[in-house]
Amino acid sequence: MASILMLTAATRRERNDATSFVFDAINACGGWIEDVHMYSNKMTTVRLALPGTAIEDLIGSLIDGGIAVDPPEAPASSDDRERRVTLQLTFLHDEPDLMRDIPAIPG
Repeated sequence: MASILMLTAATRRERNDATSFVFDAINACGGWIEDVHMYSNKMTTVRLALPGTAIEDLIGSLIDGGIAVDPPEAPASSDDRERRVTLQLTFLHDEPDLMRDIPAIPG
């Protein structure tokens, strides 16, 4: 079993727009999203599965869409077997942290 490919990326695109773009790019490359964690308005991590041959296509799509991706440490796969990938996307902006009200729970 291949190890998880970890990608790191950063963008100045608006957070919601960039996140939607990433999701669409993953789907367009034949992948699917397994899990997403959003950390305030500073960072989002996406756990996904993707055919091994589509990794370079995904990286190219993200770069073309204004998302800078660091080169992966492990080489992309040359076969079509499913590959697990994590993408850490950092949002570069001057906005304050996103604060959400936590509702009071009786009891």
